[in-house]
Amino acid sequence: MSNPTDIDHLFSQARAGEPYFIDQGFVSKVRSTLPAKRKVSVGQESAITTVATVLGCAVAYPFFPFNEIIGLLPTQFSITPVGLLAVSGLASGLVYWLAENQRSY
Repeated sequence: MSNPTDIDHLFSQARAGEPYFIDQGFVSKVRSTLPAKRKVSVGQESAITTVATVLGCAVAYPFFPFNEIIGLLPTQFSITPVGLLAVSGLASGLVYWLAENQRSY
């Protein structure tokens, strides 16, 4: 087997072996000539997201199998004790989780 390599030691050796680059203000000069970054408001972000969502839905609409999905829905429901137990357990767990994770504002 090969010996384990200490990667941190290798990186520190590489940093120590390389000369320090003195840019003489080059980076700050270039940064000052660049145009300022344009801020996008929350409203613009929301509008962009909404438009993209509507366009995605419009593209996917012809390919979505509505009839097959509606055919998979059950036409009648039967209530069993196990089903009632499962629903009540899930509801109790949800109420407990909400009570434990309630934040005071």
